[in-house]
Amino acid sequence: MFTIDKCDYDSETSSVYGFMVYRKDGYSLPKGMITSFNAYLHKSITSDNVQIEFAVQSPTGDASDHYHYIMLCDNFNQAKAIVDSYHEGVSTMLKEYRKQEMYS
Repeated sequence: MFTIDKCDYDSETSSVYGFMVYRKDGYSLPKGMITSFNAYLHKSITSDNVQIEFAVQSPTGDASDHYHYIMLCDNFNQAKAIVDSYHEGVSTMLKEYRKQEMYS
């Protein structure tokens, strides 16, 4: 029912590492659910900019409503470690959610 796709992209100007969550049947995720969580490294000659961007399914809106947030990070390794922690947490939560749906 739920799919988690990992993202790992690197170029001369930027790197992206993270994941997105969606349902293949087109229905929205549970309200309040994280739908994407990505670390971005924007490379510059003067300094690098590292941040995590994540989106959450709106708890009050329809399927198209999301909240988007940004967390600044000290470096890309830190950002990737945070993304990995959230990936593990979201994966575990979705496994438990699937179990509840099967027994409902």
